[in-house]
This record gives sequence, structure tokens and C-alpha cells, in this order.
Amino acid sequence: MKESDKVITVLTKELGVISIYAKGAMRLKNKFHSSTGVFTYSEFVIFEGRGDKMYQLNEAVVKKVFYNLSDSVENIALAMYMSELVCEAVVPDEVSNDILRLFLNCLYMLCEGKWSLLMTKAAFEMRLMSDIGFRPNLVGCKRCNEYQKDIFWFDTEEGYLVCPDCKQNYDVGYSISEPPVTLALRYLALADLEQMFSFRLKGFSLIQLGHICEKYVLNHTKDSYKTLDFLKPLIKPLIEAEIESVKGS
Repeated sequence: MKESDKVITVLTKELGVISIYAKGAMRLKNKFHSSTGVFTYSEFVIFEGRGDKMYQLNEAVVKKVFYNLSDSVENIALAMYMSELVCEAVVPDEVSNDILRLFLNCLYMLCEGKWSLLMTKAAFEMRLMSDIGFRPNLVGCKRCNEYQKDIFWFDTEEGYLVCPDCKQNYDVGYSISEPPVTLALRYLALADLEQMFSFRLKGFSLIQLGHICEKYVLNHTKDSYKTLDFLKPLIKPLIEAEIESVKGS
């Protein structure tokens, strides 16, 4: 708007993703400068103005700044990708608070090193899709209702499991899901948010989970993300490290 002003994109618990006009926020001494920083959790008082979905910032208080993200370009890249996903997804107002809590918890787990980057990425992708209306059917095989098998095949387009006995030759685009991966998918999609962060996955199972979750997102939103293109070369060494850890053990 002006050289010293900002228009920020904000994920809120009441209104979903909105745009807010912050007058003078580019100035270091401005009262809104800290609270409108990227990846900052703040409490805002806003009022309507400046057209559709554009609000005016009146008051702001910083609640949490995720400083540790800047310790790693990989962490920053993942946070950027999660932000683009949220902006691309249509977030119903009734689940806005759930999405905000998911985002904040994933940033916390990432910053504190409680989850690996690969685990955080997969968890955010699957849970976001589940909460905005694309929760896959993971109870059992869609065709025979078998709950437990040595492996399942996951349809990343339709979002259901098929067991090897029911999979047909014409079934294409399926990803293999071994027992730890199937359990992880069920947990990420169906568990309470507080409980979702209580498990870990490593090695080939983590790589397999990441492949499924990413493919599921791309099949249900759009074909590509610039932030994902930037992130992929950065996580390649992490994937290789997971493979080496399995070989070493």
C-alpha cells in the first residue's frame, strides 16, 4: 500500500485464511513490526475495511515467535511449504481452529527437534487433508473389509486401502503400505490432535509414509508447489540418511 505498510496473510482460528493491512508495520519501531513477522503467532484486534477479506489491524500482541526455524534452511523451507498448502486449501470456518493448532504444533515439534523434518512434513500433509474434508478411508480393504494384512495398497486418488487379494491388474497409481505405514496413516488421519504427536517412524517406513502423504496432497490440491520444488532437494540427504540408518542396523 505504502512503503512502510504491510499486507499480511494470516491463518486465524475464527475466519480461516485472511489478509490484514498493517499500517507502518515495515518500520522497526512500529508497534506492529514484531507481531506481523513471518511465522509469528500473535493475537490481533482487527476491523473490516479495504474490500473483500481485507481487514485493518488495530491492536496486536506477540504470543510466540518460532525463532529456531531460522537455524535450518530445511526447517524454513518446510514452514514455507506448509504455509502455501494452507493458503491453497479451502479451510472451512468450523475447522479453522483445528488447522491453526495443527500448524502451531508442527512448528513447535520442528523447532524443538521432537520430530524429524520428514515426519513433520508427512504428518502435516495427511492431517491437513483429513481435516479439510479429504480424510481417507483407512478402516480396512475397501473391497473385502479386511482390517489387517501384511501389506495394503493405498489409492492416493480415491483415498482407500486395497489388500493384495483384492487388487486388480487395472488398479494403477497405488502405493504400497506396509503395516507400520498403515498404522501411521490411520493414526495421523483419525487420532485426536493431542495424541497424534506421540509416535515416531524411521527408515524405509518413514520414506514410504512421506511418499504416500505427498502424493495424496498433490492429487487433491494442485499438481505442483514452488515451495515443494524448493524443499525437495533439501530433504534428499535426509532421505538418504534414513536409508543408510537401516543398512547400518
